[in-house]
Order: sequence, then C-alpha cells, then structure tokens
Amino acid sequence: MTRDKNKLFAFAIEAEGRLVGSISVSRMDNVHLRTGEMGYYIGQNYWNKGYGSSAARQIVQYVFDNTDIVRIFAEPYAYNSASCRALEKAGFTFEGLLRKNAFKNGKLVDMKMYAVIKE
Repeated sequence: MTRDKNKLFAFAIEAEGRLVGSISVSRMDNVHLRTGEMGYYIGQNYWNKGYGSSAARQIVQYVFDNTDIVRIFAEPYAYNSASCRALEKAGFTFEGLLRKNAFKNGKLVDMKMYAVIKE
C-alpha cells in the first residue's frame, strides 16, 4: 500500500522525552477536496497538560502553510469537554452539535463539530 503524501499528514506528539500521542489531518475527497479532518490521541497520563492544543495548533499551521487545504475540522464526542476545550484553545470554532453521530460502547452518542478556516 502506498500513501499519497498530499492526502494524509500524520505526526507523533512527543513531550517530556516520550511519545505521548499522535495527530493527523486527512484530506477529504470530491467537492470537499480543500477540507481536512483532524484526529488526535493523547495518552491518559498526559491529559490536561496542553499537549493536544499545542499539537493541534502546530498541525493546522503546517497543513495551511504546505497545502491548499482551507478548512480543518474535528468531531470530538460531545461529552469530552477536555477535548472540546483543547480545540478551542487551538483556535477552532464550535459550529454545531451532531446528534447521534457515533455508536460507541453500545450507545449512540452526540459529537460536536469544530473547525478552523485559513484566513
């Protein structure tokens, strides 16, 4: 399998001399070609230390500087207030509630739509 270097931008999140998580932006297809979806994971021992918002700011800057993507969005679970806060600290704007948008642990759960636009 080969990876299109203009479709997926993925990075390790390192802090305190350790791997603490990962972050990526995936370019969407078709009419959404100039949009990217961001996903991230921070190990529980490193929560609430600013690593997520710092990594989000850095990947947004990288993608906006090096591609023609003009919109990056993320969809955290609505109940994950820490993730929502990290996105807001990174400059993302809350755009709306996605009701029953995911099926997790046997339940339908709401998600929130956050996005940042290249100015």
